[in-house]
Amino acid sequence: MRGTDITDFKKSYRTRNEGEFPDKLTIRLKKEWDLKYGENPNQHAAVYSFEQIAEKNARTIAELTNIVSVRSDGRGKGGLSLTNTMDISRAMSNLKFFPDPTVVIMKHNIVSGFATQINPNQSLTDLFRLARDCDLRSNFGGTLAMNVSLDIETAEAMYELNSFFVDVLAAPEFEKGVLGYIEQQSKNIRIGSFSNLNRLPKFQGDDAYGLLSIKEMPGGRVGVQDIYLTSIKGPKDLINDPMVVDKDGTKHIIAEDPTPDEADDLIRAWYLNIEGARSNGVVMVRNGVLVSMGSGQVERVGAVEQAIVKGMQKAMDREGVSYDPLMGISNYKNLKDNPFEGAVCSSDAFFPFRDSIDLLARVGVTAVVQPYGSLRDAEVIDAANEYGIAMPATLERCFGHF
Repeated sequence: MRGTDITDFKKSYRTRNEGEFPDKLTIRLKKEWDLKYGENPNQHAAVYSFEQIAEKNARTIAELTNIVSVRSDGRGKGGLSLTNTMDISRAMSNLKFFPDPTVVIMKHNIVSGFATQINPNQSLTDLFRLARDCDLRSNFGGTLAMNVSLDIETAEAMYELNSFFVDVLAAPEFEKGVLGYIEQQSKNIRIGSFSNLNRLPKFQGDDAYGLLSIKEMPGGRVGVQDIYLTSIKGPKDLINDPMVVDKDGTKHIIAEDPTPDEADDLIRAWYLNIEGARSNGVVMVRNGVLVSMGSGQVERVGAVEQAIVKGMQKAMDREGVSYDPLMGISNYKNLKDNPFEGAVCSSDAFFPFRDSIDLLARVGVTAVVQPYGSLRDAEVIDAANEYGIAMPATLERCFGHF
């Protein structure tokens, strides 16, 4: 019988979930290298690695530091700044979820371009162009990273458009001749490298090596929490038939399952939501490529609106359709390819009202993934069913305040 009851999930948002944190926490750091400067030129900065967190029953973080490396070659504009290093690190946090060849472009810790291989005929160069063209304007001057060795064909493609340039480049390895070619093209590009992305913890049950997420607070304080580990390892971990039951016993059940292709894209969008978008954040993906995202909005439907406008605008740019920012996306009907037709959407938190689903349906989105837990889950489920939209549940929120 269809219907997995998630009615009580909303209680998790008002239930205390205390950890076993000690009264005192000693963190020992080891400096790895000095940076060119911090987030801004008037700030000094350096990169440190955790050596140990005492008073906490955990393995030494130094073991993970020795496994997963991040390196700077020191070239280009005097080397990496803290901003560059943060973008590379955030790129690694996104790439760690994708075992197949994947390209990501970062701007200010936000994913602005993404493409992952969905068939073996796609080359790294193909993926680079797909990621670049997600948002050519935003990707100008971004941090380009990939989870496989950079080949000469892709390096050459980096310089095929005058409207695009890479400020920071990072990859596990560079094929012979690639770095020499890049230096001939640009003396200012900053280059970093990393290793063993697959060892970074990402799923519940992974060895977290004692890592902690530390958030700076004013007045000499920090907030400390466990690192985020998702329970969603693949489509089979989604609840395709979430059900909420009214007080009168009325059942509201999602009627449609995502297709296999939609399910794969839902997982990709969910992973980008975890590490690539600020809350409130939504991520739109189609065929393994980022369509657009709404990031850092203070209203859920506002994030959806932002994603739709940006996605249509970028599609209009790609097709040469006239776009006037003062007139909005009124010309989107002139597009040959509606980028949202058959796309999926991930939301990092529940939808408080049905308005987001109404908007997503209007532009052609066919599947949505979200945590659920809203007081109006029934209303949102009914809206999805009206449009034939699949809307599985993760039963976990992935807010990102960074």
